[in-house]
Amino acid sequence: MIPVTQFILGNSDPLLYPSEKMTNSIDEQIAFLQSQKQAINEAYRRNAIPNANNGTTQNQQVPTQGIWDAIDAEIAPLTQEQQNMLLSNQDYVNNYNALQSMVQAEVLNLVRGKIEASEDGKHLLEEQLKLVKLLKSKIVEVTNKEMELFKAFKEASKTNPNLTYEEFLKK
Repeated sequence: MIPVTQFILGNSDPLLYPSEKMTNSIDEQIAFLQSQKQAINEAYRRNAIPNANNGTTQNQQVPTQGIWDAIDAEIAPLTQEQQNMLLSNQDYVNNYNALQSMVQAEVLNLVRGKIEASEDGKHLLEEQLKLVKLLKSKIVEVTNKEMELFKAFKEASKTNPNLTYEEFLKK
């Protein structure tokens, strides 16, 4: 199973925040779509007129399919069992996880300031900072004790080369 992660930033979800252009009546929707079609045709016409005046022809560029879309197009027709087989491939999983990490990092960079600016976000971040400082000091203290213990073991093993670390810890 491939996890689906969608982020809708801002008030752009048409179901949650319908725009003023969206209407309830079918006739109004058809009229709206026709006006949009006409606006697009006029925009094409305006772009075609300057080209005719220049005597040059514009090469139509075929929109290339993005890599994400190509991947989705390859996976979409697979059955759930086939997708599970894909997920059992370690190379695929490693690559997928690396991509997800990149996506999460980019999303975090996009929303970081907004979260810090909000009252709840600032409170949670301050709590997280306190927790990190507390845990960091405890972790450093524990690792320093372990390092001192290991140094003592090294000294003890010089006098008794057969001494194991486990035996040293029991003493």
